[in-house]
Amino acid sequence: MKKRNKAQRVALLGTLGVLLFLVGSCVLVLFWAAKSEDSEIAESIRKTIGIPEPEAAQPASVVPAQQPVIADPQQNESAIVAEAAALPEITFKEIAAQRHLWPKELTLKLAVRVPIRYNGKDYGFMEFSKGLPILVDSLSAGGEIFCRIDGNYLSLSVYETDFYGWFKQKYGDRYDVQPVVVDMGTKATSRYRLGTEKGEAAFWAEMRIWCHQNYEAVTLIVAEDGLVFMWLPKEDAPIDFALEAREVARQFLLKRAKYGGRENYAACEIRNPVTNELLGESSIFIPRL
Repeated sequence: MKKRNKAQRVALLGTLGVLLFLVGSCVLVLFWAAKSEDSEIAESIRKTIGIPEPEAAQPASVVPAQQPVIADPQQNESAIVAEAAALPEITFKEIAAQRHLWPKELTLKLAVRVPIRYNGKDYGFMEFSKGLPILVDSLSAGGEIFCRIDGNYLSLSVYETDFYGWFKQKYGDRYDVQPVVVDMGTKATSRYRLGTEKGEAAFWAEMRIWCHQNYEAVTLIVAEDGLVFMWLPKEDAPIDFALEAREVARQFLLKRAKYGGRENYAACEIRNPVTNELLGESSIFIPRL
């Protein structure tokens, strides 16, 4: 009796084991069928028992690697240009109005050898070598540099000197200097020419008007060796008569050139119109005329 009961229990356990194995196998098959995407059998099982199709796996988002930033040389150059352009501009006219920006000394850029001409006559040559030191007296708004070379007073164009190189070296970090539009008073010419009645009359009218506006005197004599300007100042303020004599000579040369004159040198004396006392004298040479 006992042996028979034992046999029954063994058979029951075997049956349970087989059932558990079958159930586990079914679960595994169903799980495999639910997840498999590339098996026709799994697809058939899903359709038979109504298991939904597996969702397609979402690809992992790919973050592109950042490329190293390479500086554009043109952008760097543009930045440099922009920085340079940010400097305040300054013109030669503005420089001429600010004495603290004037150079004390410059040099000639080119050799100069020009005949000395006054009142229709040539008086030899004046010659200066390239690189010769120039002692600067003053600047004019029109692009002239008044200077001394070996004791001679000259009016030079800014472009006849190394002014721009000097200015950029000394003030290039503060100003963006602009090229001067040269107007030396010789560009404007008259249709009347010296040597004709109308030309002589027009020149002397213009010269006397200038003298009257600046000195309230009009007596200017063209002597053989130079000009004589009769002027007695009304004020008691100190006056540099040599400087005034150079300006009279300069205006004489520039206005003569306007009417076709060839003079480039003139000396001038300023004398008291009452006593004929010599008050001051000087001369000026303008090579470009």
